[in-house]
Amino acid sequence: MMQLGQRFKKLRRERHITLVQAAGTDCSPSALSKFENGKSQLSAEVFISIITRLHIDWAEFRPTHGPQQTLFIQHYHEAVENHNICQLMTLRAALRELDPQLQRYRTEYYIVELTLGQEAPDLIVVSQSLVTAALDYLVQIDYWNNAAFILAALLVTRVPVAVLDAMTTQVMYQRKLANLPAEKIARADDLLVDIALQRARLGDLTGARLTLAEYQPPVIPDLVAAAHYRLVDCYIRQQTGDQQAGGEVQQLLGFLTMINAGATAKRWRQQIAPIKKTPPQLE
Repeated sequence: MMQLGQRFKKLRRERHITLVQAAGTDCSPSALSKFENGKSQLSAEVFISIITRLHIDWAEFRPTHGPQQTLFIQHYHEAVENHNICQLMTLRAALRELDPQLQRYRTEYYIVELTLGQEAPDLIVVSQSLVTAALDYLVQIDYWNNAAFILAALLVTRVPVAVLDAMTTQVMYQRKLANLPAEKIARADDLLVDIALQRARLGDLTGARLTLAEYQPPVIPDLVAAAHYRLVDCYIRQQTGDQQAGGEVQQLLGFLTMINAGATAKRWRQQIAPIKKTPPQLE
């Protein structure tokens, strides 16, 4: 059976976190290395602090545990892509049963609640206190995993401009972490584009341009990601009075439909729809 230190080492490497980053101010890198290699132990207080700071699910250390969060993300994406509200409600019920006190699956719980509030607003009303709690929880995570990026994207449309400033800073921090895999760099860039769009929708056109300027496309960009960037760039120009940009926005949405990305086109139409009212200030 894999020892606790060995299991932690495997999880750390899967997340591309260095020894120095994992140790932080909780212990020395050498002490953590000895723990990982079974040569010494860490105190419970130190280990708990590291696990909490790195946002590693405690269930990962169960001997019979499978990749719970990976499975959740898979089922979640299936539900969203198929607009399956029943499947989302099933996930919601399962999370509440597994973790009634929201100690192990808090990120997943916030994701499902916010998604249901977005996809089925007549069924689930998201309170401002939940948005505040989710945001407070997110900013405490040092190293964002896939679930954290999903949560951040869901929060973007529910917070005021002042909070978008802080989110931009956090996304840039995540993007600059050493040894960050390409998939997470792409997620960070996509999130920056979402933030830029929301700034523009709230009337902060200067902030929208500055945020979009932080986007760093790869040498060979993903087709949809490149179209997303172009859409937001056109939308910002449209808000400044560029009539031609408005036509380009519609062309991009038509292009997505043509390549069988109609669901993405629908989501982007919702994103650029006029805001009925400014998001309330957080509590």
